[in-house]
Amino acid sequence: MRNLDNKFKNRIVDNEELLKYGFKKENEIYTYKTYINNKQFEVNIVISEDRKYSKLLDLENGIEFALADIENATGQFIGELRKKYEDIIEDVIIKCTSKGAFKSNQAKEIIEYVEQKYADKLEYLWEKFDDNAIWRNKQNSKWYGILLIISEGKLGIKSNKTIEVIDLRYQREKIENIVDNKKVFQGYHMNKKTWITIKLDYSLDTETICKLIDNSYSLSIGNKCNLTRDNLSQKVYEYLTTIPKGKVVTYKQVAEHIGNKGLARVVGNILHKNPNGDKYPCYKVLNSKGELAEAFVFGGKEIQKIRLEADGIKVINNKVDLNIYQWKENEKVEH
Repeated sequence: MRNLDNKFKNRIVDNEELLKYGFKKENEIYTYKTYINNKQFEVNIVISEDRKYSKLLDLENGIEFALADIENATGQFIGELRKKYEDIIEDVIIKCTSKGAFKSNQAKEIIEYVEQKYADKLEYLWEKFDDNAIWRNKQNSKWYGILLIISEGKLGIKSNKTIEVIDLRYQREKIENIVDNKKVFQGYHMNKKTWITIKLDYSLDTETICKLIDNSYSLSIGNKCNLTRDNLSQKVYEYLTTIPKGKVVTYKQVAEHIGNKGLARVVGNILHKNPNGDKYPCYKVLNSKGELAEAFVFGGKEIQKIRLEADGIKVINNKVDLNIYQWKENEKVEH
């Protein structure tokens, strides 16, 4: 019998993919059988929450072929048989699992948040360090988050306990104000002047960490227009007041107005914090497809639809025809 626990270390098993692959489920135990060498041998793979192992059975004798698990056993026949056996195991791992070193509940919450908000999955860049992973901004490939498993001692804590942490970008001029060496630390393995590290043990709540992720994402985009976050928000809100009745704009269009089309996601974050929906009509801002926002801050897409239609804008299947209703700033609009 071959213990596969190390093979599955830092991997997330997808039970649905196991079933698609051909595994049979019984009492939360998944079992797979297949034949090699003209059905002379049977490969058995067993996967459960607590244990993963495999066997190679010699069907002629009805016993386990132990030589396949003895590294010193050589010979062409054994070598070829062992390769077929191991290829099947590797194929199961590739097709039925994904990398996932981070097990803490807070890490899982954060991973889900990033995937839902930014549609970004963790990237494991280093084969030898599968307990390190990053998120990168798709617009410019810059990293905005790093998940790591390290010893607490790496953060200056007198402990060898292994912990999960997240590295995030932070404003250089504000680093000293946020680092307390209890909940927030100087960036581990990154530039300590522009990165911070947070332990994922709920010493800092998940909501706060998610806000810091948003901040890091914004910083990864850069700020070619040289505006502070407050000034960016004010620029966005002021622009909303100039959009004529019966017209809409896109997030990218707003970002271009404030000086950097790469800030489209930042614009979305700013609109989600709109302090006054009547004064600053954020319902007039849509994505590049003209689609309404599921998370429209003042009541969801149904309210956004009502407000748009009140302006004389047709909404069909929660979508506005930008060819008709998108505002071109140099066009004349009748009031």
